[in-house]
Amino acid sequence: MTEDRFRKYDELEDDEKEVLDAFRQMKLMSDYNRFKLYKFKVEDLIKDYEQLKQLRENIQEKYFSIYEELLNEELIEGELDASIWGITRDYENETWNSELKLMSEIKTNFDIAIKMIESGEQINQLLMPKIIFSNINKYYCENKSLL
Repeated sequence: MTEDRFRKYDELEDDEKEVLDAFRQMKLMSDYNRFKLYKFKVEDLIKDYEQLKQLRENIQEKYFSIYEELLNEELIEGELDASIWGITRDYENETWNSELKLMSEIKTNFDIAIKMIESGEQINQLLMPKIIFSNINKYYCENKSLL
């Protein structure tokens, strides 16, 4: 009876190497496709943030424009304190920019992993999730006030 122990790749029989290589290739293709999927999702989210920022700016411009027209037509009275809008917008932009930065870093990590797989470089299967999740953890530890 053979002793249970781990064997090095060089100690495997040819058919065992073939099976192991096939599993490695399947895992690599699975990771590759998963990274591409999440890269796409992150890119889509980044676009949404950029649209959100633009929409917020457009809404604010319309608001001030309409408010000024109403004042000029003497349909309303009072003055608009734009500083409150500025403070709110600064806070929103700070929050959104922090989140965008995090998503951009995650996208960059996916880009690196995809390029490594495409070029045939060896990639540590545990490395990518650690990089991505350490960035997320770092972001939320640094931005607790945003939660």
